[in-house]
Amino acid sequence: MMVKEDKREEISEELYNELADYLKALAHPTRIRILKALLNGEMCVKSLWEELGLQQSNVSQHLTTLKSRGIITSRREGAKICYSVADPKAREVLQILLKSPPPEED
Repeated sequence: MMVKEDKREEISEELYNELADYLKALAHPTRIRILKALLNGEMCVKSLWEELGLQQSNVSQHLTTLKSRGIITSRREGAKICYSVADPKAREVLQILLKSPPPEED
């Protein structure tokens, strides 16, 4: 009997930790809502918090988390700061999640 060799690449513990941190940055309802709003294009902070019906300070806190992970980027336009999705992985993950039906309960 011949044993097949496992051809999958080994993943380092460090990479597992980085992936988990990345997913943690995405794993918040407000951050998912922000990213969903940004899928259609760049938005300024005021437009985001008005569209989402949230307080400015709450949205800003979540924008900081997303920006620190490189998921979104910002640019200044006069006194306004506008945000957009920078990481194509985040865009793809969110699009997959939004298309998926919710899991069935037992």
